[in-house]
Amino acid sequence: MSDGPTTETETAISIRESITPWDRYEHGATQIVHHARTAFQDVCIADTPAFGRMLVLDGIVQSSQNDEFIYHEALVQPAMFAAGNPRSVLVLGGGEGATLREVLRWPSVARAVMIDIDAELVGLARTHLVEWHKGCFEDARAEVLFTDAVAFLEETHERFDVVISDMTDPVEDGPSTFCFTQEFFASIRGVLNPGGVLAVQAGPWSPVEIGLHARVVRTMRSVFSEALSYPCNAPVYGRSLGFVVASDTPVLDRVAATTVPDEVVAALRAVPPLVAAGLLAKTPFVERAIDSDDRLYTDETPPATHGAAGWES
Repeated sequence: MSDGPTTETETAISIRESITPWDRYEHGATQIVHHARTAFQDVCIADTPAFGRMLVLDGIVQSSQNDEFIYHEALVQPAMFAAGNPRSVLVLGGGEGATLREVLRWPSVARAVMIDIDAELVGLARTHLVEWHKGCFEDARAEVLFTDAVAFLEETHERFDVVISDMTDPVEDGPSTFCFTQEFFASIRGVLNPGGVLAVQAGPWSPVEIGLHARVVRTMRSVFSEALSYPCNAPVYGRSLGFVVASDTPVLDRVAATTVPDEVVAALRAVPPLVAAGLLAKTPFVERAIDSDDRLYTDETPPATHGAAGWES
């Protein structure tokens, strides 16, 4: 299990995260800004010398002030490039507000709906993670709803050009267990406009932890005509994370041919269109992992990571 934040001395705080059942990544912090249990998860916000402020949920590092832009650009922008000039976007999760921030960079976006189950977490982000959301919650185009993503998808009659699923890892007893299943992705497909694009945070991309990510990709390929795996290389995680972009219309050609508004290009620091196109090229070890099995995640067989982020036996 992830150890979470622990105070070792009065001045030295250690934030430990299990990478596998045998390996651990550790950050030193100078202070715990907030640490509490919400109705859904353990929340720790800490200040660190190396990465600045850091958000940790259920003992797993979510993002840090100094490199969150790499994570959030990598998650959001390839899907936005593929969509062209999206007008309607749905964000599932993303409690820090940075995913919503990246969506709202696009002047074409007329409406962005963010769904998060944990109102208390979003409230903490509004107060303590201003560098992440940069006030985007106040944008007139944004609507934030506090409800279960699965229930929202079943009940909504809206359609979207892009859906971004920025869920926490599916650890045992966490709030995102059923947000990586075939049924969940089929529900998302049902709310996409023709040619719509889905992007998903999909677990570690490291060769020693590839099992969860490979099965997420395989599951998405059972629902969409195309699902492409690609890495996010933000240093705070100690290894690459895996994302997936999916659509019923080929994605890579659209990303390569996209025309991006000047104000969006000027704002990007990590994943402009040429970088996105390169990231989406198929990687042999990942494709072999995807093809090595035929199991899918379903509501009857959801992910079970046994506490270590992304690790399955």
